[in-house]
Amino acid sequence: MMVGIISTLLGDVGFRSLETADNGAAALDRLAAHPIELLICDLNMPGMDGIRLMSHVAALPNRPAIILLSGEDSRVLEVSRQFAEAKGLTILGVLRKPVNFEPLSEALQRYHPVGQASPRDSHEIRLSSDRVLAGLGAGSLRLVYQPKVDMQDGSLVGAEALLRWQDAEHGYVPAPEVIRAAESANLIDALTLSVLERTVHDRAAFLRAGIDINIAFNVSMHNLHNLAIIDQMSEIVAAARDQPECFTLEVTETHLMEDRAHVLEALIRSRLHGFKVAIDDYGTGAATMQFLMQLPSTELKIDRSFVAAAPRSEQGRVLFQSAIELGIRLGQTVIAEGVETEVEARLARELGCHLGQGYFYGRPMELDELIAWTPTHPVE
Repeated sequence: MMVGIISTLLGDVGFRSLETADNGAAALDRLAAHPIELLICDLNMPGMDGIRLMSHVAALPNRPAIILLSGEDSRVLEVSRQFAEAKGLTILGVLRKPVNFEPLSEALQRYHPVGQASPRDSHEIRLSSDRVLAGLGAGSLRLVYQPKVDMQDGSLVGAEALLRWQDAEHGYVPAPEVIRAAESANLIDALTLSVLERTVHDRAAFLRAGIDINIAFNVSMHNLHNLAIIDQMSEIVAAARDQPECFTLEVTETHLMEDRAHVLEALIRSRLHGFKVAIDDYGTGAATMQFLMQLPSTELKIDRSFVAAAPRSEQGRVLFQSAIELGIRLGQTVIAEGVETEVEARLARELGCHLGQGYFYGRPMELDELIAWTPTHPVE
């Protein structure tokens, strides 16, 4: 009966070929034989269980999107999701058995067929040092801005500058590849300073439009090893007759543990110069509470994985609430990252988040788009 329901739903979203397997080993054989776009996997299978199967699937060159099924308790389900996502797998949903039509349908709606993806595999692009250097001089770098809004009234309070790169040879290049190439070529400081110069220029345009907001930009761990860059950042801001406190340096939590002394020195100097500091992607790294207490940060950005997990299970809610409470107790402005649904936004607000960022509030926009968008979300 369940196979029949699943088959009907898969047909409704466009699947024309359906295969079944009685156990994990048989499923793995079929996955290895030819690409499968979507895998509906029961954690409780004879022989090879679903967790072991996912470990094998993570090593395949063509990995399907996955919906997990299980009769286990919610804690096991949520941990299984976290395990799969840590393996780099795309999990559309984790459903308790017996599976009802509605949650299965909702999970399938999150599926995006491979044919809808860009025909160009961005992972194949390897930007050379020459292309980075040429791009910095030729205007390959541009920025888009994603708004940060007040959780209580929805007003615009800030924006994060996000890197985009249009290369003359390769076309669009994903930001992680640009950063990797810049770090490898020892051009990351030049890239970061160029981002700040553009950010300062764009903030002036915001001010002319009557929009006075803080703008955040990302810094690399490599930047934090060059303490002179803090002085250079201050000089860029001062040259534009702006103030450092109007800009926020975002540092990912995973970087914080790599070299504590350098991180602390760089961040303290950033604060002394007047910049604000945000801990980005909180929850994905291994920073201890003791170390977080030492950081001179002003904002704690809670990772999307916590935001998404909170409405799905009691365990997810507890983890999200704990992260929020930690940030509040440390005197931080707490930001929920990657908010995509009204349910996520409402829960983040109820649990005490100060600010929200994500597609629910606004996608990354060009400068002119954000200026036009702002009248519907007035600045405080």
